[in-house]
Amino acid sequence: MRTVILSPYSRPLKNGKVNPKNYPFFDRLIPLIKSKGCRVIQIGRSGEKALPGIDEMKVDLPLDELKGLVRTAETWISVDNFLPHLCHLIGVQGYAIFGMSDPNIFGHESNINILKDRKYLREKQFDIWEVCECNNDAYLTPEELMKIIHLPQSICVL
Repeated sequence: MRTVILSPYSRPLKNGKVNPKNYPFFDRLIPLIKSKGCRVIQIGRSGEKALPGIDEMKVDLPLDELKGLVRTAETWISVDNFLPHLCHLIGVQGYAIFGMSDPNIFGHESNINILKDRKYLREKQFDIWEVCECNNDAYLTPEELMKIIHLPQSICVL
């Protein structure tokens, strides 16, 4: 079965608020991914919440194991965090979801950087995230994302 890796969280904020870089609609995106016949593995670190509907959660993976996992997956989908940078370095293309941070600054041309509209970018791109509020309008809906994310339907032969 084909596997899709999800990396849904950016680092926790020191003020305890939700990081505005976190895509707010993964709970609706996962069933759409699974409808294409894919298994969904969430990666992250200890203490992160498992998303509803995932098939497996892997936390605190050693770097070599993480590299191997993304190399063998159908694709990966991530917010603006460590994973898109790692995948750029090891040459594994996937999808990086941006909302308020600028993919022209923080993205890599080797990845598929997804941005709804530049009008949602925060004014001070290098400011700390603790001063920003989440804006769900800055993100594409799961249905809009699935028009971009290439996951052909699995074919079953009877």
